[in-house]
Amino acid sequence: MLKKFLVITALSLISSTALAQIPLPRADRNGDYSGNVGHGKWIVVDPDPNGLNCRWSEQMPKDWYAPHAKFPNRNIGQWSIVRRFKKNTSSQYLTANTTPAGFATVTDELGKPWLKVSIGSNDQICLVRANVQYIRPVK
Repeated sequence: MLKKFLVITALSLISSTALAQIPLPRADRNGDYSGNVGHGKWIVVDPDPNGLNCRWSEQMPKDWYAPHAKFPNRNIGQWSIVRRFKKNTSSQYLTANTTPAGFATVTDELGKPWLKVSIGSNDQICLVRANVQYIRPVK
């Protein structure tokens, strides 16, 4: 029993250490966080005093996460603002909504990435622009 406990403890420590060494996502030369961005914790750096807009379309299907879901026009910057997140407030850390494959971004019609942010139960999300002008990853 003690041996099993020691093995489990050792594996937990190794896993924790490995996770701690995963580098934070880096922005590309345009300041965008794109590709397989699966990092979970972000902070708002947008200087807008009104806060960072988080958008969602009423035309999105309820099962938006399903492989067969049909997305509406991806002019995300024109979608309704459903939340605003204030700059640098610890209560306003954003939690990315990642897929089982680890993806947390979607692209708009111009190819710009948007981070899926969890805002409630039952997979409720909204989208914020995934760019260094607006958000930064946090350990």
